[in-house]
Amino acid sequence: MKKRKWSIFFLIVAIIASCAFFVYYKYIHITKHPESVFNNDNKNNISNSEQALSKSKIYIAFLGLDKDDERVHTIGNFRTDTIMIFSIDFNGKVVKVLSIPRDTYVDIPGFHKDKINAAYVYGGMGEKGYALSLKTISDFLGINVPYYISIDMQTIPDIVDAIGGVPLDVEVNMHSHGANLDKGYQILDGQKAYQYVRWRYDPMGDINRVKRQQKFIIAFASQLKSKAKDVSTYINLYNTFKGKLYTNLNYEQILALIYFVKDVSPDSIEKFTVPGDFYDLNGISYWKPDIEKLNEVLQEFTK
Repeated sequence: MKKRKWSIFFLIVAIIASCAFFVYYKYIHITKHPESVFNNDNKNNISNSEQALSKSKIYIAFLGLDKDDERVHTIGNFRTDTIMIFSIDFNGKVVKVLSIPRDTYVDIPGFHKDKINAAYVYGGMGEKGYALSLKTISDFLGINVPYYISIDMQTIPDIVDAIGGVPLDVEVNMHSHGANLDKGYQILDGQKAYQYVRWRYDPMGDINRVKRQQKFIIAFASQLKSKAKDVSTYINLYNTFKGKLYTNLNYEQILALIYFVKDVSPDSIEKFTVPGDFYDLNGISYWKPDIEKLNEVLQEFTK
């Protein structure tokens, strides 16, 4: 009877040890080869030859929803008002970001031409909305963008407060449409950061807002990196994001990205924006992309 008990004990120990070794091996493999958790992902709907050429590089869309209490109770639908495509080059250890203005006039597959931020609504919001947004973005840029990370923009105050604010040089006075920001270097708390990334009431409207959002992302990443040894900051950030972050990335892919970006200097991130001009059609303002200039931008963005 005692032998049987010991046998069961050793079996349990062996199982636990095997699981621990597997988890450790998986972690080591991910940290050494972060690209490996993306290469065989069925979201990469590209040919084998294309995959062979781009297996060390992936594209991820950051989609900020204009969801707020007013829209919930009145319209009931939300758009992807912030669209940024991140190029992650694992081999070159390079990160680039391409912003697509929300009013960009594009073909929405299965529908018609409209503002690119409307694709999420045409898709029916939720998972189907994200799927159509990725399809629209991929077709427009001519590159495969299979992944997304999305948040409700109204969660920005909590996210910024979780890391103790973001130091940033505000370019102009912003004292209209709910914003109350003075020009100059300052530490933005959550509410001020939300005002900064949402304000678009100057002659260039959303185009200058896109530039500010890129600037804010870099400043946020720098502030987060400066807190690398402060475990409580990351715990606060995790608790803030919990249940408020939407993505089709799995746990291993998120772990791989976190491990990869921790060694990337925020100041080295290259920034691009879809070039174009304001375009009025039937009284509605759009951003009409300059395809020739866009192709030049994409050459730099994808190389």
